Amino acid sequence: MSFTTSKTIVGIAILAIALTIAGCCPKDGQVTSEPPPRSQADQQGHPAAEGTILAVDQGNFEQEVIQSDIPVVVDFWASWCVYCPIVKLTLEQLAEEFAGKLKFVSVDWDANPKLARQFQVINLPAIVIINNGEEIDRAIGFWPPKQLRDKIVTALSPEQ
Repeated sequence: MSFTTSKTIVGIAILAIALTIAGCCPKDGQVTSEPPPRSQADQQGHPAAEGTILAVDQGNFEQEVIQSDIPVVVDFWASWCVYCPIVKLTLEQLAEEFAGKLKFVSVDWDANPKLARQFQVINLPAIVIINNGEEIDRAIGFWPPKQLRDKIVTALSPEQ
């Protein structure tokens, strides 16, 4: 085994331990590539209740995101993305915390390639923060819960 391979294995082990310590994994400790289940409101095409994440697509993105009267946190995800379900758990917690102040939506990257291209999303998970119809910041890849929350709050602070 080469030195580079050993470093890679150690790096993966450290990441797994860090995720476990941070409490980022689902309760059973298993990370799957399956997307989180959509809420009943999402499945029926109705707006989600405050504190939840609304599934949007090319058809309602303009109305739900660009024309929103409050800032929007857009989660681009895909069923094959290993970290997307973990980030989704964090976003669900943040949606509850910021209910009425921020809107949280999710976009299936595979089903909405035009939106992915429009926002130049090539790596997942991708969190795009939009205010007044304009992108103000983004977070690409896995972010621990506290850091992702801090990034969203900083991006939306009045000093920005």
